[in-house]
Order: sequence, then structure tokens, then C-alpha cells
Amino acid sequence: MGLMFATVIGFMVCLGLTAVFIMHYLSSAMISADSSRIDPKPDTSF
Repeated sequence: MGLMFATVIGFMVCLGLTAVFIMHYLSSAMISADSSRIDPKPDTSF
């Protein structure tokens, strides 16, 4: 029973670390300032 919990928790930690690394590299590769240049915020809101 303990081995099952350790396996599941270890797998969740691996998935979490993978997600953190992917989000880190995606956010560093994409320049967020380009979003306002490409699609400017509209002046009026509907």
C-alpha cells in the first residue's frame, strides 16, 4: 500500500516538474509585449 502511494505521489511530482519546465521555457520564448503590438486593446468596450 505504501509503495502504491509513493508511486502515485512520485508520478505527480514528475508531471508537475515537467509542466513547470514547459511553462518556464514557453514564457521565456514568447515575448508578451508583442501581444499589444499585434492585437491592440480596443478603445471601446461593448
